[in-house]
Amino acid sequence: MNLRQLKKRLEEEGCSPLNYAVGGRASDAFCLIKEAGRWKVCYSERGRDSDPIFTSTSESEACEYFLDHMCRQPNQHLVGTFDSDEEAKAFEVEVVRAGARPFRNDVPASIHGTPRFRVFVAGKDIHLVRPLMS
Repeated sequence: MNLRQLKKRLEEEGCSPLNYAVGGRASDAFCLIKEAGRWKVCYSERGRDSDPIFTSTSESEACEYFLDHMCRQPNQHLVGTFDSDEEAKAFEVEVVRAGARPFRNDVPASIHGTPRFRVFVAGKDIHLVRPLMS
């Protein structure tokens, strides 16, 4: 597997692109980076890399490791934010009809000023819900 194939597989598996960077760095994300002829997987936070959790001279080996690692992450996708609990519940019904398993993580008024009602799905369920988001 190469980087192009890895990116395609990550998308197919429903891995959240907010959680990773392939071939470069992102903030607060797992990164697959090539440096000095070696591939490394690390977590980058606020521009600083953690110690690598994997290294290899093989692109294919590094891509396989990265795919497996990212598929084991929660890969949560925010699919709807609403002004009322009723709106969020109605959307959850649509998500279930689409064959996905929604879950909630609302933001209380004490944090944002007004409450926000948020609906999420995990992993491959994002593919089932995308048509509802347009």
